[in-house]
Amino acid sequence: MPDTDAKAGYEAEVRPLDTWPDTLFDEAAFQREQTRLAHVWTVLGHVRDIAKDGDWFRSAIGTRSVFVQRFGGALRGFENRCVHRSYPLRTRDKGNGPLRCGFHHWRYDADGRAIEIPQCERLFGTTPGELGARLNPIEVATCGALIFGRFPASGRSETLEAYLGDFFPILQAMFPVAVKPQFLTGLVKANWRLCFQIAVEDYHVVAVHKGIFGKDGYLKRDKIGYHRWGLHSAFFTDPDPDGFAKMAAACRAGTWRSASYRVFHIFPNLTISHYRTDGQHWYVMAMQYSAVAADRTLMRAWFNHAPFPPAEPHPWYEPIVRLFKDPVRAPIVRYYSNKVLAQDTGVCEKLQTIARQINPAPILGGLEERIGWLDDAYRQVVGGEAGDRRRSAAD
Repeated sequence: MPDTDAKAGYEAEVRPLDTWPDTLFDEAAFQREQTRLAHVWTVLGHVRDIAKDGDWFRSAIGTRSVFVQRFGGALRGFENRCVHRSYPLRTRDKGNGPLRCGFHHWRYDADGRAIEIPQCERLFGTTPGELGARLNPIEVATCGALIFGRFPASGRSETLEAYLGDFFPILQAMFPVAVKPQFLTGLVKANWRLCFQIAVEDYHVVAVHKGIFGKDGYLKRDKIGYHRWGLHSAFFTDPDPDGFAKMAAACRAGTWRSASYRVFHIFPNLTISHYRTDGQHWYVMAMQYSAVAADRTLMRAWFNHAPFPPAEPHPWYEPIVRLFKDPVRAPIVRYYSNKVLAQDTGVCEKLQTIARQINPAPILGGLEERIGWLDDAYRQVVGGEAGDRRRSAAD
């Protein structure tokens, strides 16, 4: 009789990367996934965090520590390790100062070249310039106030604007540099993809967010619009099939007005939402689920007043009411944002407890179709490697 246990073990070992639940518990699969995602444009931070010359902040791409620093009018990014002995150059979340390693005081310039090395000629037999040591760079680009980055890869020259497509002018308009955001962060005991996946379906709203979105939630499928472009998707409480294109054109022209709840999901892990609090007061939020480990995710979010006039004008007494409401509106928005996020992440953490049992081919309904779109995007970027094919029955 064949050794079925051994065969089952082999089958699990060679499962393709597009069998994504493996990455929730298999460290090797998770690391292969993150290596590929490191070459995709990913949000790193906000330009207000590096407003002054010498300002820097630390972030991550595909679980690899990186940092972005301002050198005059230019933003530069590097992998967060000294080329000498791999000591982390930035050991705090943000700061200001020269690019100098705290281990042996190697100092680098704006291009990542080692320009000062203590006792260089005596210990290394050459000058810093001749040694030619350089930091590992990352590509950096901005859209509005948000800073994106990725590790370079051969044959991948797509600009951030091309990657975001028609969403670029929308995001640029939503997060202007001049507007100061509020910041939320928290650690989720679940895989990043579980966190992102729950955001791209609307079937869970009534069960999970009861009392926040109303008893009917957004379950009237004919009253909402789903939009797809490239690797990305969006959800509007507006069924107009041309709604996305119209919004992009209006943002380019500077004529868009806040109207209807809208959520954009940018592959691999960024959610941008446009939502109303009370009356005609609208907010925008950028939320990212950044992988820390196979079963740990860092949630980061930036939110602020939507920088658009409302489509429906405020009543005449609004200026008076705002004197009393504005001081308390921001903490209320923070409270409900935290509440909604906690409800979603609570579901994800429970799913993580049975990660080995998750079916990679779920039964999807009409309000979950964008999960299928996310799976397609994931396979395009992460899956499909010939060397990951299952062993055939003949073997």
